Amino acid sequence: MISIESFKEIRSSNHLIVLDTNVLLELYRQPANISLDIIEVLKKILDQIYIPRRVYTEFSKNRQKICGDEKKKYENVTKELSEMTRKLQESITKRIAEYRKHNYTDVTKLQKDLLEKIGDTQGIINDYKKNHAAEIQLNIDFLRKDGVNAFVDILKQHGCIGAEIPFMRKLEILREGELRYDNLIPPGFMDEAKVGEDRFGDLFIWKDILSVAKERECNILFVCNDIKDDWWKKEKGEPDDLRQELEDEFTEINPTLHIHFLTLDRFFSYLAEEFKMAKSKSALQLTAIQDVKEMLADHEEHVNAEIQSFIGAYDWQSELDEGDWDAENENMYWNLGEVSVEKEEKRIIYYVNIDISVLADLERCEEKDKNYNEGKLAWSLTGNIVIETEEYSNISEIREVNIESGDILHIQSDTWDIIGDKDNQLSCKEIIPLCKSKLLDFYHLEYEGLENIVRSKAFESMSKMGKQMSLALREMNPIIWGEGNNLAQMSTILADMVKINPEQANQMRKAMSNSLLQLGTIIDLKSQKDTKQEEKDSKEEEIERT
Repeated sequence: MISIESFKEIRSSNHLIVLDTNVLLELYRQPANISLDIIEVLKKILDQIYIPRRVYTEFSKNRQKICGDEKKKYENVTKELSEMTRKLQESITKRIAEYRKHNYTDVTKLQKDLLEKIGDTQGIINDYKKNHAAEIQLNIDFLRKDGVNAFVDILKQHGCIGAEIPFMRKLEILREGELRYDNLIPPGFMDEAKVGEDRFGDLFIWKDILSVAKERECNILFVCNDIKDDWWKKEKGEPDDLRQELEDEFTEINPTLHIHFLTLDRFFSYLAEEFKMAKSKSALQLTAIQDVKEMLADHEEHVNAEIQSFIGAYDWQSELDEGDWDAENENMYWNLGEVSVEKEEKRIIYYVNIDISVLADLERCEEKDKNYNEGKLAWSLTGNIVIETEEYSNISEIREVNIESGDILHIQSDTWDIIGDKDNQLSCKEIIPLCKSKLLDFYHLEYEGLENIVRSKAFESMSKMGKQMSLALREMNPIIWGEGNNLAQMSTILADMVKINPEQANQMRKAMSNSLLQLGTIIDLKSQKDTKQEEKDSKEEEIERT
């Protein structure tokens, strides 16, 4: 992504900062202290902010629902947990009454001990509510007063909102959108499941950016949290900058100007540094994940050593309870999970969760010097890391690393042939439930396939969506589509869902499209095995006849 030096260079030039819809809506989802700090710093640069008309329209359409949903979350933050403990208490009391009918020993004491623990749990919930009452109320008040919409009103009064797109121009964009989407030309071709002109929302925004840059002869910083592949060029799976096709199109129209994409966290971190608030709690919270990634890169060897030490000392064989095994060709990898940050004067402390995976070949030695491969060991672990640094320091130190074991599973060779060797490396936290599901049961594919498709893992790397995906799958895997009835049924269901909830329908379409490719791979592998077996049987029969 654009460096701080390049950011400063553009900030010193004639430029506009364009905010996408998801950035404005994200202000509802962030804690109030972060959103208030972002709004405060944005108010200092109103002359450089530009909101495309389509962004304003989408924001106005969605703000009330998102604001209401977020407010409910804060209002229910302890209510839901208290309700869960109440139901647990009722269930235990009811079950103990059943045990008492059968004269179980010491059930009264058991009930008393359990209810005391539940009381302790409720006490923890009450303490949390008491200790965080001010913070929770700040968030509720911010959402109740709709501080985000109030800020957008300021932008409107300041003339930051783009003009309405003329009707004939809108028709031109819609016609162009059909052509672009058919040929997977960005932006927005991954929004095909949306209906009407909503399908081309990203294209309307993009055309607005091209026009305003040319009209005002200014560079563009586009702040966008929609990190789909039809907007962003990515490096190692992370958003880097706008796609090359978009940059070429911008340069063709504005040959002397520059455009760069930034996510909200990166944008705010740069802007916060410009306004001397880079190490505020809000800036730290918003950029915590990116900061931790950079710090862990310096401590990767240390973290790996701690994990390997835990793995070496752990009796994983007893967890499998299947006899004696040897684990060979171990592959250990981990992904960053949740991150929180605290600031104590100049000390900054990060609390980091990592999702650890261990894959290894399981081998059994039954004859002298001869091992038999028995599939894979999949082992899911979690790690909790505490990292400490000083304000404005580039040096960090790991204070603590704790590792805990999770699920362990023996994956049979046939099963691993299906889910292994994917472009995207799944975590064992994902692999283990997938192996346990009926998705891998060939005999259930035809009858239970669609049900499992919706629930299975959707690969993020899929870029071809919509019609081309459906047609390709229909040709590749008639067992899924049959005579086309399943395809028609799925289309009807999605069409109905679009009317009720377009966003949910789009998510469903992506999950189904991506998972169908996975299911197609399963069927293809099974078909290849069947073909090879048939060829082998045929050769053996021919040899016997000869």
